[in-house]
This record gives sequence, structure tokens and C-alpha cells, in this order.
Amino acid sequence: MKINKDLIDAVLMLSVIGLVLVGTSEFNDETAKNITMIALGISAVTTLVLRLIGGIKESGKSGHSH
Repeated sequence: MKINKDLIDAVLMLSVIGLVLVGTSEFNDETAKNITMIALGISAVTTLVLRLIGGIKESGKSGHSH
């Protein structure tokens, strides 16, 4: 499966921006804030892992050992 680096970067940036915005905003319901932050956190970690996997695969294909 080919991982599109630009898409992964965009999703990672949006997840981090969303975490900052939700974390600094006032919520009436603390549970909703926690659930939203957990979902964004999972999204950020998942995209970070995909980004790392894509980088490892790309470095393995280059054939250069610098």
C-alpha cells in the first residue's frame, strides 16, 4: 500500500491544530472535551506512525547508505 506523504502530513497538522484548539477552549461538558481530545490524539498518533512507516519504506527503497 502506498502512503501519500502529503496527505499524512496534512492530517497530522490538522490533528495537532485541533488538539490545541480543543485544549484551550471552554466546554460546557467536560466529557465531550475529553472524548474529542482522545479522538484527535489517536488520530495524531496514527498519522505519526504512518509517517514514520512511510519514511522507513522510502529510505529502504533509495539504495543509498549515507
